[in-house]
Amino acid sequence: MLTKNKAGPPGRTGRYLKYAIGEVLLVVVGILLALQINNWNELKKQDRLKGVYITRLLNDVESDTVSINYVRSEIEKNQNVIKNLIDSINLNLDDNVLEEVLQNYFSRGWIIHEFVANDNTYTDLSQTGNMNIIKNTDLIDEIIQYYGYLEQVDNSNNVNKNWITPLDLEVAKLTAAFELDPSTRSLFTHKNKSLAIKNIQSNAELLERNAAGHFWINESLSGNLQALKGVCNDLINSLKEEK
Repeated sequence: MLTKNKAGPPGRTGRYLKYAIGEVLLVVVGILLALQINNWNELKKQDRLKGVYITRLLNDVESDTVSINYVRSEIEKNQNVIKNLIDSINLNLDDNVLEEVLQNYFSRGWIIHEFVANDNTYTDLSQTGNMNIIKNTDLIDEIIQYYGYLEQVDNSNNVNKNWITPLDLEVAKLTAAFELDPSTRSLFTHKNKSLAIKNIQSNAELLERNAAGHFWINESLSGNLQALKGVCNDLINSLKEEK
């Protein structure tokens, strides 16, 4: 006697299949949602970090403009001292008056100014690779160009310093400069001050060339800083727009 196979209720397999597919879809949607939330959080994190870097860069460049103004004002004071020396060195001035002129020159005219930019944030961005969080490629180019220009200004000033140093050494070696320099004059109290002044006067041409060299270097740095200030202002405006 033949028996019939018992089949499950109609549609039960189909319901199981739909249920399994639904479970898979829920898992997939859950994974995609989690990935989307993670990406969203990562983007928010990068955006906050970018904001921190933009603010730091802005503070650095604004600080540079303050330093530029200060260095240029100090250079202007030096230039006035140098002009006064050249105007006075060949005049028959009283020793006390000429001594003051010479002391001012040896205390200020000999100074070779430096401009030191605040590049901490740029160094951080460059070394960590975080420059990539700034998506504005035009701004990245502007930042890189600015710090490249800073390097050019520094290199130019170093060349000038190397050029004037031999002349400074010549003045120090051949004249009584140290006997009148406020920083070292206390070492030469046993020397006759009037003779030291006469020694300087007898080497007036050498001192004039030395002073003119420092004047030229000051003008070079001041001009470079004036140009740099314009670049600073442009970058400041771009950074403010990015905030």
